[in-house]
Amino acid sequence: MAEQPQPPGPLEALGEEEGEEPLSPAALRLLEEGNRVAESIVARIRELRGLLSSGVLRSALEEWGELDGGVEGLEPGYAVDSTFPIEGGLELVGGHLVAAVAGYVCFRGASLPGLGCHGSHARAWFVESEEARRSVPLRAKLLEKKVANRLLLEAERAGGGPRLLLVDGEVVPYQLLFKSSRSVASNPVLRHLDGASSILLERARRLGVTVVGVVKRSYSKLLSARLGSPVPLNDKAVMTLALRRGEYAVAGRFRELLPLHAETLAEARGRSGERYRRIVEERLAERPLYGEVVVAFYKPWIPGSYAVRVEVLDYGGLGLRRLLSMLAAASNPATGLPYPIDVVDEYTRLEARALELLRRRVLRRVAELLGSPAEAAALLAHTNPEKRYVYEPRRGGRG
Repeated sequence: MAEQPQPPGPLEALGEEEGEEPLSPAALRLLEEGNRVAESIVARIRELRGLLSSGVLRSALEEWGELDGGVEGLEPGYAVDSTFPIEGGLELVGGHLVAAVAGYVCFRGASLPGLGCHGSHARAWFVESEEARRSVPLRAKLLEKKVANRLLLEAERAGGGPRLLLVDGEVVPYQLLFKSSRSVASNPVLRHLDGASSILLERARRLGVTVVGVVKRSYSKLLSARLGSPVPLNDKAVMTLALRRGEYAVAGRFRELLPLHAETLAEARGRSGERYRRIVEERLAERPLYGEVVVAFYKPWIPGSYAVRVEVLDYGGLGLRRLLSMLAAASNPATGLPYPIDVVDEYTRLEARALELLRRRVLRRVAELLGSPAEAAALLAHTNPEKRYVYEPRRGGRG
């Protein structure tokens, strides 16, 4: 009887699949880099182990403790998010077709009269310069702040409403924190974003609404500012390894962390640390509410979860430990994030094929207005037809 094939072991399963095409010489050369990259990562983890075992990290942080496992669900509130095509938009002969979407969902019965429990807003632009295309992420954030301001304005008119405002991402866009006031004022998009962000925080403070930014992709090293020396990994990675399930830690406020962080970043790049520190201090002096943002981390009770970084302005007086415990208790088991953040992220998702449908609608309308389909087609044709499939609407089935 022939020997039966055995299933691959855990390491073998990571190798090439049976029937795969042979790798190219370039790919084989790339794989040779694996050992070097692995050794670099191990060196960083070993350095971090030293920080953890010595207690240096724990003692440097403002607070470290256990989450409250007995808290109930989230306070009533809204979650807001914005998005834009990660591909950068459609590259057309006449320019770029770009777009942004922002939306909101309510939770725990926080629906406001006239707004309902969910809504979304979209903007699209036809731009020619690369600078204008690069501003799309900022335009998306501006649209998001406008949506959040509308929610709080309606709450103010109604005489009450949400106690909690969750933001998918940072509370204050970082471009507003690390650029000089002159640079912010000279850039129209940054200037409007700065104004909208400031109004939002002022209104939340007046209404007693706690604002929380859930930062999913965090590669910052603010912990270096706390320690006074560089940490080997980014903050999210460090706290994922440092925190146990059901624990939280507080790094501090922006007014304490950001000037030191700016100084460290500048010196690492061979620039004047003192100059960049002054720039950040100037911005925080001009916008004091920005400096009140508290940076904290928690790890949900879910097995295998990662640390979640949050930015908090507790205008509702919920208490930081209680608030973090609420967020942890409301975690989606699939992602480890508070469930309203996952819901609003899905609600505002902007699929690539939507831009192609928009292009076709614009094409038809331009042709009608000009009375010249050929000119319209020439202007709005794809610059790179080979990548057109990325944006093509799917045929058949559900899409």
